[in-house]
This record gives sequence, structure tokens and C-alpha cells, in this order.
Amino acid sequence: MAGAAMVATFAFIITNGTSSSPPADESQPPLPAASTPVSAPPKQSAKPAPAASTAKADRKPPATVKSAAPPNTGPVSPAFKRGQWIAVLDTYPTDAGLEADTLAKNLAAKLIAEGVPAKALWAKGQYPGLASSSGVAVSDAWVVYLGPSSTSEGALDLCLAPKTQQAYTNAACPTYEPASSLG
Repeated sequence: MAGAAMVATFAFIITNGTSSSPPADESQPPLPAASTPVSAPPKQSAKPAPAASTAKADRKPPATVKSAAPPNTGPVSPAFKRGQWIAVLDTYPTDAGLEADTLAKNLAAKLIAEGVPAKALWAKGQYPGLASSSGVAVSDAWVVYLGPSSTSEGALDLCLAPKTQQAYTNAACPTYEPASSLG
């Protein structure tokens, strides 16, 4: 069908169209037109194809996009057992004037959408093994993490996996055993 349209267009230009060359001198005889034969258009099928700008009748117009349910970023305060390790990707303190819960959940949702099993939790001091370098349990902060894993190395491997690093570059990847106190 497109070939026939192109042939018809070229035939029109050759016979009726104008060219961008300067006007011919009226005293000169006209040049003969090209003598290439124009092929006959292909036979029409029983169902003519719709024009490019028309929508198919059997399709409904695009519906407004409904937002899907947000991905499950895990419980706000998960219960960890001894021997379960996590790798922390990012921490958002609640006292820094940020919407820490929204930031953490959005990051976890972004990572989940990219195939990384991230979760977000609200640390309120209930995890003795999730502590700062001074040994004080993290409190009033939202934490984006991977795991749990049965070993520290397993949690670290989750964090350093190419898929994770492509979705969220994090050179640190600290690991913690939230249910066990440091020491």
C-alpha cells in the first residue's frame, strides 16, 4: 500500500508538479518527460488498511493510567533474629527536617522496581546491633537495607551485586546483625 502511494506521488510530481529549478525560457521547446512506465497499484484486499492517522476501531482509547499499589517495602519495624544480617544502603534521620519515611520508602520502591530486594525500616532504638560507630543504637531514622542474610558476607554480596550497584551505587555497604548487641 505504501509503495502504491509513493508511485502515485512521483507520477503526480512528474506530470503535474513543479520543480524547484528556475522557470524555463518560453522560447525553448519543452523537454520530454521521463518515459519510465508507472506500475499498476497493487490489488486492494478485502479489508483496506486504515490510514496512519486513524485509530483501529477494535481498540479502546488509552485509559488514564491508574497508579499501581506501591511496592511492599517491608514492615516498618521488622523482627530480626540472631544470626540475620542486613546491608544498609542509606539512612534518613527523622530529625533533619526531611520526610525521612517518604525518602526511604521511595528509594526502596525504586530499587524494587529495578529488581533489587530492598526494604525500609524505622529504627527507633529497638535494634541493638544496628548501631553507630560509638555503639549507640540508631534511633529516629529510616533505614533502607538489603537482607536479611544468614551471614555478614551474604548481606555484603547482596549490596555489591552488579544489579544493586547499577541501581544504586554505594561503596560502603555496612553490614549489621540487628538483633545482637555490639560488643
